[in-house]
Amino acid sequence: MSVAVINRLKQIAVFCQVIDSGTMRAAAETLNMTPPAVSQHIKQLEEELGVSLIHRSTRRISLSEAGRRYYQHGKKMLSAAEDAEDAVSELRLTIDGDLRIAAPVGLAADPLANALKKVVADNPRLNITLVANDHDIDLVSEQIDIAIRVGEPKQSNFIFHPFGRAGKHIFASPDYLKKNGNPVIPEDLKKQCWLGISGKNDFSTLELFHANGESYNYTPNYRMQFNNLNSLICHVKEGIGMAVLPELEVRHYIKTAQLVKILPTWQFKTSPIYALTIDRKQSFKIKTVLQALKKYFRIIEER
Repeated sequence: MSVAVINRLKQIAVFCQVIDSGTMRAAAETLNMTPPAVSQHIKQLEEELGVSLIHRSTRRISLSEAGRRYYQHGKKMLSAAEDAEDAVSELRLTIDGDLRIAAPVGLAADPLANALKKVVADNPRLNITLVANDHDIDLVSEQIDIAIRVGEPKQSNFIFHPFGRAGKHIFASPDYLKKNGNPVIPEDLKKQCWLGISGKNDFSTLELFHANGESYNYTPNYRMQFNNLNSLICHVKEGIGMAVLPELEVRHYIKTAQLVKILPTWQFKTSPIYALTIDRKQSFKIKTVLQALKKYFRIIEER
């Protein structure tokens, strides 16, 4: 970076503030400067660049084409400077206060317990309220700081934070398979006792894909239906029937051999898993928890 550019940084900041404020007088008040001093900064900047950045009139100011381009790049520079300040400031900050997280019922159990245990242990002054609900919660009215969701994102003004992708599969307990047999081909699924989530959802219809290019679709007739994923998982573990379950939520039961994956060479499509926040500029505690969540889901996806 040249000395000229370094010396110009304050002028760029003053220029952007003038545009943000709408008038030089308003910018002067914000910057705690006199209007003539602000005007002198703009004049000197234009002379050094050799272009007019602002069209002046008695009532208002407007940007020239060069001014518009310069403003866009200037704002990026100022934003980067603020981020640098935040990065240093965060080293001195402690994480305390209240934080509200919304998540689907299944994710709010074992997955989030694993994802959050270190950040909770490391920050004794941080208080987290976890709102578990399989329906989308309004972030504003419920004062949610971080909303974790699975599926294709809907259009919104909230800030999107990708975590990775979540898979699902057919599972049954060893006891169920001992009594009813383990399906070998997709057609065998029609002979099974099925459990599921009530209402229309991503688990209603089986859409299986094989690496050889084959596909198989099947809509089970459910012997039992539930409005809660954890209830469904418990009944599958007890050997009452088989069901399509999200793999993240049942990892522990797979490891402990309480659940067995059916037709392991056949796969389902995966779904995005992500978080939403209200503001682009998050507090240090929200950033910290988001980083912990991203790290957890990235590690799980890589396994």
